[in-house]
This record gives sequence, C-alpha cells and structure tokens, in this order.
Amino acid sequence: MVIVLLGAFGAGKSTIANELAAHHGFERIIPYTTSRPEDGEINGKDYYFTDPNTFAAMINTGVLAEYGQYTYDRLYGSLKSDYMDGDKVVILTPNGFRQLKQSHPNDNIFAVLITANLGSRVKRYIDRCGIGQFGLKDKDKISSQVERDYAMFLGLEREVNIVVDNNEGTDINDVVEEILQFGKMYR
Repeated sequence: MVIVLLGAFGAGKSTIANELAAHHGFERIIPYTTSRPEDGEINGKDYYFTDPNTFAAMINTGVLAEYGQYTYDRLYGSLKSDYMDGDKVVILTPNGFRQLKQSHPNDNIFAVLITANLGSRVKRYIDRCGIGQFGLKDKDKISSQVERDYAMFLGLEREVNIVVDNNEGTDINDVVEEILQFGKMYR
C-alpha cells in the first residue's frame, strides 16, 4: 500500500511520514527537487536535490510518476519506480496526488488529508525555525503559504480516503494509529 499524505504547511506531514517509516514498516519515498536545501535538509533523506536541466531530462524520459511546480519556481517530483513493491509513504501536493492516481491507476493508494488549524501550523513553523530566529521574512513566507495552501487544498477532502486532524497537542501516535486503522479497512 502507498499512503499519500497531503496537507497545508505545518500540518505535520513529515512527522507522520517519519513515524510510519521508523515504527510501522513503511518506506519513505524521497522526492526530487530543484530547490536548494534549507537549513537541516539532507540530500537523500529529505529530498534528492538536483538542477533544473537534470529535472527536465527526468520529465522528458518519462521516469517521474508525478511532478510539478510548488513555490518560487521550484520543481518537485517522484520516480515511478519508487512506487513498486512494499508499503510506502509519500508527501504530495494535491496536483501530484492526482497525477499519481493517473500514472498508477491500479495501485493500492490510500490518500490522507492532514488538517490542523492555522494557530497550530504557525506555532510549528516558529518552533522549527526558533523564536529567536523568526523574522519578517518568515512572516511573509507564512502569509504566502497560507494564501497558496487555501486555494490548493480547497475541496480536497472529497478526493481522499480519510481526513485526520492534527492540531497542536494531538498525540502523533493517535494520528498514526487512526491512519493505519482506516488503511487496513481500505486494503
């Protein structure tokens, strides 16, 4: 089964994906991107960082299951071969999820929309960068992400298998167990 995690910034997708990989036997699908690594991101763990020309070649040769532009002209995509065999977990945009369903129509894809209120999401962002490091640039980034995410995720609950709430204070183990319980029924 492939669990596809979808959600706005700060909803907890990476934390959930890491928990599924570390303690529940799922392999994380690591996407390729043309973005530069942010602080703490590791090539091959968070993303495979590549240049635009290499990414274009991947598109042209048809090796990507899904791809698209997310923000600031950065491209993201995952390989078709990554979806073969075994239990996998991947974080996608709604457009990437729709492309995946088209490129792998017969696969066992279980889509989960992770929701969290704006206060929880902003707190997680500030916690990630550190209160002392949070500045005007971060405020602008949050504002643009909120605007983009609102439009991107509007109505997505009708396309997924389950919607799971992950507000601040929610036990991540409860969220993961809810996903796994519904996933078992879906299989």
